[in-house]
Amino acid sequence: MLVALNEADELVTLRSHEQAKGLSGQRFRCPACRGELRIKNGAQLIAHFAHKDNACKTSSEPESETHLAGKWWLAKFGAQIGETVTLETYYPEIQQRADVVWEHQGRQRILEFQCSGISPERIKARTDGYQSLNLEVIWIAGPQYLTRWPGSKQARFLRWGKDMGFHLWQLDPAKQAMTLLQLTSQAIVETEYRQGLPTRRQTRVYVEPLASRAKAIQAALVHRAPAVMQLQARASGQGLNLAGAPWLMHQALRHLPGLDAPEWAIRAAWLLRFQHQPIEKAAEAAFWQQYSSVRAPQLPEGLLQAAVRRQWLAVLTTGGYLQESATGWQWRRVPRWYDTVDEKLQALGQAGLS
Repeated sequence: MLVALNEADELVTLRSHEQAKGLSGQRFRCPACRGELRIKNGAQLIAHFAHKDNACKTSSEPESETHLAGKWWLAKFGAQIGETVTLETYYPEIQQRADVVWEHQGRQRILEFQCSGISPERIKARTDGYQSLNLEVIWIAGPQYLTRWPGSKQARFLRWGKDMGFHLWQLDPAKQAMTLLQLTSQAIVETEYRQGLPTRRQTRVYVEPLASRAKAIQAALVHRAPAVMQLQARASGQGLNLAGAPWLMHQALRHLPGLDAPEWAIRAAWLLRFQHQPIEKAAEAAFWQQYSSVRAPQLPEGLLQAAVRRQWLAVLTTGGYLQESATGWQWRRVPRWYDTVDEKLQALGQAGLS
């Protein structure tokens, strides 16, 4: 903790080791539980307050050096860009304490810097708490979540905004850098922010390793992965082999983490459901409702599924497989399935692959 109540019931923010030395001998209390605090001012950690007994329930994680440094970094960066900054604001109505609050022109934004493990359910509960007070909350992933290619571990931090699309924030206090990752349909756009320095931006285009994706399905079948075996049973019922699923299934993926099934597997299930019949809009929409996005608790329900669905239908229509009608879609041609993965790999370089 960096903020405590003194004996005069005033909030005191610890800002340096020197300040902490000057406050030695004074008594401090937790703004949330009113429990007694002590000042910890050792050589290893940033000077901070700690409960003398057990921490109260508003303490969401141990105060590591990284967590303390991250909060200070966000506070300094917020001030640098013109925000009014408050550290560790406690909201008694929901019994939650925010890491950092930025305020500008009457608009408050809660910044939660997450260093330790946290479940998607816990993120959702805390987010719902802030939103019940009409407060926007931005979760920022700490070092244990840092990545260049977001996956299921990072899905809990995934957000969506009208201007930025699907995106997430990361902060590494050791490198003094905060990163915005925007997940577009074509690439990941990475923007790095450093205090006092201009932003740096780079774009990483998704490269589709088609052969390795096909081999990965074959390996999952060999190892009898339960979800893949269920798909294989459905394919076998139609005289098909999942290892020979159409190449179209692997192409132009949306690369969004958070769904409870891989994107290729959803496409395969979709094909097995609809490839032999006209597709009615109501049935097609109902298909997507079976997939959950609970791993991405900051997204509105259905938003992730809608983005993946939109990409898949675009692949099918622009590729000349589907034609939209008043009631749904009609097949113009059905994607080709292969008998084996070897046959599928042999066809990879052929012109007019379908």
